[in-house]
Amino acid sequence: MKNIMIHHSKLVLFLILTVTFIACTADAQVVCNKFKLVMKVKGSTLDLSLDTDLPDNTVVMVSVSRSYLEKGNPEIYSEDYFSEKSTIGKWKSRHRIFVDSEEWKSSLRTKQKKMSRLGLGFDVASISDKISVRMVVPINQPDPRFGKRNSKLTGKAIRTTGLRVVEDEIEIDYPLDSPPVGKSPFPNLNPKELEVGQIYILSKQTPLMPSHSPADPIVALQKMKQIPKGGMFKILETVKPRGNPWYKVVVFDQRKKRIGTGWINSTALLGQELKAYK
Repeated sequence: MKNIMIHHSKLVLFLILTVTFIACTADAQVVCNKFKLVMKVKGSTLDLSLDTDLPDNTVVMVSVSRSYLEKGNPEIYSEDYFSEKSTIGKWKSRHRIFVDSEEWKSSLRTKQKKMSRLGLGFDVASISDKISVRMVVPINQPDPRFGKRNSKLTGKAIRTTGLRVVEDEIEIDYPLDSPPVGKSPFPNLNPKELEVGQIYILSKQTPLMPSHSPADPIVALQKMKQIPKGGMFKILETVKPRGNPWYKVVVFDQRKKRIGTGWINSTALLGQELKAYK
């Protein structure tokens, strides 16, 4: 009987301590009075760390980037040197980030190429002379001590307007050598927005029609030619008789031998891996 009472008392004590711990955890808050980037640039490397009093398990977004403007578009875009979602504990120690100019320019060209394939190609109007280094503690933290949307996060370092986050950002003067400003080297590859004067290479056999609006469609089909896979066409003119563009073209085979002139319907180019001939 005595052993049962002792066991019962221990169980009650355990339950009291558990409830107390949960209650304390629910009421706990995170205080941040210090959040400061520490960095040093030497050559093409950036040494970066963070001086903060936040817990090591705090989620943080880290980015090192350079901004640019597209021609005819007031919105500011950026291309990253480095970007990751991480934890504060990792960044309390120094990390080395590569900020090579040639690598950044190559990333921008890759983006231009990708966007041109989507029909969203762009020319670069200007590129910033500065590199932006930023860390931000986002509102969705897995640690319940932060509360919903950082509602329990307090301290001198908290942003006082907008989202309840902690952040620091520093801009470094670091101009590019020969910035790639000007016309994109990648013509538009959207089949419905191809460029007059540009030469394209086909990935599939494609019909070449004698007219975009023939008086006799049966006769037009009889006169239709086939451009072989790997053949090329240069766009001379674009018309849109029923919404879908037709291209007046001069056509060449794979050996660059002229086949003739005619019209290509843009729908015949859908699904093809078009390439621009330079």
